Amino acid sequence: MKEFLNKLKVVPALGYILFITTGLIVFFIAAFLVVLLRTKSSASITMPDLLGQQYTEVHNELMRLRLKVRIENKRYPEKNDGEILYQSISAGKAVEAGSKLYLTVNTGVDRVKMPDLKGQTLNNAKAALDKVLSGETYVTLSIGGITYIPVSAGQSPDTVVGQIPEADKVITTREKIYLLVTEPDTKDKSSRVEEYKGIPFPLVAKILNTKKIKYKVSEIIPTKDKRENGFIESYLVTQEGLYSFKVYYFETENKVQSGYEKISYKVDNTKPYKLQVQKLDDESITQNLFEDISFQKDEELKFVFYREGDVRVSLIGMDGDNEKSFKFRSEL
Repeated sequence: MKEFLNKLKVVPALGYILFITTGLIVFFIAAFLVVLLRTKSSASITMPDLLGQQYTEVHNELMRLRLKVRIENKRYPEKNDGEILYQSISAGKAVEAGSKLYLTVNTGVDRVKMPDLKGQTLNNAKAALDKVLSGETYVTLSIGGITYIPVSAGQSPDTVVGQIPEADKVITTREKIYLLVTEPDTKDKSSRVEEYKGIPFPLVAKILNTKKIKYKVSEIIPTKDKRENGFIESYLVTQEGLYSFKVYYFETENKVQSGYEKISYKVDNTKPYKLQVQKLDDESITQNLFEDISFQKDEELKFVFYREGDVRVSLIGMDGDNEKSFKFRSEL
């Protein structure tokens, strides 16, 4: 009798266990299906209509959609440069994330590799820019401005010592070339009046560094015209001989291999500072942007410079204290 009663107790216990087990199995299956459906839904996207749009304007959105973009360039002068002419996946079609998308993008202007002009005489540099190979034809690159710098030890007069854009950068024939040239070997140089307005600020900064003239950027002016990027809008000279510049800056969507960068930072201490540029790959010092410029505590230090490659810019007090570092990298 006792054994029979024990069996009756076991049967309900097994029923409860079976009920709970079944419920857990159903719960986990349902959860799995929900995750699966959500994952499948999020992995499926609707292809946008890209035809006629600028590739630079849709690049980030295509990356967000996790599409693997492959680009082919064709040249139609009557079409806008950078315009998307063809997409391999039709607009409105549902595709999986990670799909390959082939785009045909128009190159409406000639693209050339910027020649290295440093070390050449100004006349030779002009001749080189007058005949630059683009594919199978020669094109001319226009000089936007020539800025003269005093001849230093080891330099020759009337020689190119700096250039924007830098050598080997791929540019279009629409871009202007700006040269930094040592002064010619003439006795009378008084007739030359330096005018810095409309000149790339990094070139002017090099001149003032060479002449040991102190300067600051008083204002960085946002612009929607990328042709003004890095150029001097205006400047004045204080009674103390300090040059104060207002510089245009165009905020790019993507950081490419080289280009203009800005720095804005409130200094922690009242003292003289310098800005030092280092390459990130080998830590070698490439240049000093300015030296021995005094700032007041909480004064906003502003600066615009031209970056080549991946660099670190360090704000260093003249007492040797490294107060702040800024890293600038290519995003492409």
